[in-house]
Amino acid sequence: MLTPEETKVLCYLQSHPSSSLADVMHRCFPSAPAEWGKRVIANLEWLNNLTVYYNRQGDPLAVQITEKGMALAQTLRGRVAY
Repeated sequence: MLTPEETKVLCYLQSHPSSSLADVMHRCFPSAPAEWGKRVIANLEWLNNLTVYYNRQGDPLAVQITEKGMALAQTLRGRVAY
């Protein structure tokens, strides 16, 4: 079962399959602390719904939805509005 925040990220990435982490954070969590949003992203990566690309220091830079994530997002369509 996904949290509402995870659902929001997947639905956003369904129409923006590859995005910078800054874009995802701005669109999905505009007023949330960055560390909290990174935890949501990390959980989706752990569930194999996203691929996260990191810089040399280990900070996430960009995300890409996986096929599994895309299939899941299609089942969630209509639950989150932008």
